Amino acid sequence: MINALSNLRSQLQSLETLARSANPDGGQIQAQFLLAQQHFQHQILPLGDAIVSAQPIITEMNRTLRLLAMDVAFLQAARQSTTTQQRQRQLIEKLAQLAGFCNALEQAIAEAT
Repeated sequence: MINALSNLRSQLQSLETLARSANPDGGQIQAQFLLAQQHFQHQILPLGDAIVSAQPIITEMNRTLRLLAMDVAFLQAARQSTTTQQRQRQLIEKLAQLAGFCNALEQAIAEAT
């Protein structure tokens, strides 16, 4: 369980690194986001059934990932540098929220085991 969470954290950090670059590559960001989203759906989402106290955290993570998908799409569509920078900031904010959720989920898992 902790290993799956660690892998998700690593994928989100890679996504943040791409998002913070001066000229973000929308295709790379999209590909990295899809990897993180798939990992979440296959490895983290099922934890909500096993650990009841983790359900609200996982629900918020899922919601934030859906919003992040929109930010990734908007970043890819941005044509002006000011719009790109705004989209980057929004994407980084969502990634920070997800990092906080990972910490909360790790604590919930530790308390349940």
